[in-house]
Amino acid sequence: MQVYDSASKQSVTGWGNRDWIDILENILETCENGSLKTHVKYRCNLGSQRIVEYIRFLRDNGLIKSVQGSSKLQMFKTTKKGKRYVEAYKQIESIFKERYKQK
Repeated sequence: MQVYDSASKQSVTGWGNRDWIDILENILETCENGSLKTHVKYRCNLGSQRIVEYIRFLRDNGLIKSVQGSSKLQMFKTTKKGKRYVEAYKQIESIFKERYKQK
């Protein structure tokens, strides 16, 4: 199994393991062009129950939507609102990166 950099990266603040805001961003990036739940699970390094919870949360808040893939399997795609979340996340991440570069 291949480990992806985005799945193993630290929290946006650099304090240890990923936090839920980091996981949400990782899922949203994975779903940008549409992705199966299984692919999201493995790319984001999450267990079966956790991915269900995250997908439910993101869908309930309008950050991802369900779409039917070419093979008629359910896929998840990041919405415009979800893309705004990713942009905001990256801005916050850049603030912390700049701060640590200055030290």
